Amino acid sequence: MKFGKNDEAVSPVIGVILMVAITVILAAVIAAFVFGMGPPTKAPQAQLKITATTASLKITHDGGDPLILNDLKLTIKNAANDAAIVTAIRMNGTAGSGFTNAGTLTAGNYIINNWGNSWDGAIPGAPAANSILQVQILDVPSGALIANTRVTVT
Repeated sequence: MKFGKNDEAVSPVIGVILMVAITVILAAVIAAFVFGMGPPTKAPQAQLKITATTASLKITHDGGDPLILNDLKLTIKNAANDAAIVTAIRMNGTAGSGFTNAGTLTAGNYIINNWGNSWDGAIPGAPAANSILQVQILDVPSGALIANTRVTVT
């Protein structure tokens, strides 16, 4: 009886395992591109000061990243009964204090919108003095809240 050395079986098995692994990795990478499973959108970070009077709402950018107004959703509710006052898909308003780019709010600048003006199609009535408003500003692309605060109307 003669025993021979046979190494033929090792190489094909390792080759098949490597080909399957490469195929699985390629499929995962292609699926990530096709289904848009890339990195999440980074939310802008900004410090906002929000004030309200019976005539208008003022949003002041006190620092942080510039905010693209068309990317922001503004929601204003009556804090006492949770009734919606404004839900604006795009923020707009009258520029003030060195506001130079109509589509971007940068640090040191503010926007004002009067209650009787259109807020993306809705025309809200003025809130009563001393009422409390819940104001939320959402960055739509990232889905992150930039501001969520209560404001007393003066």
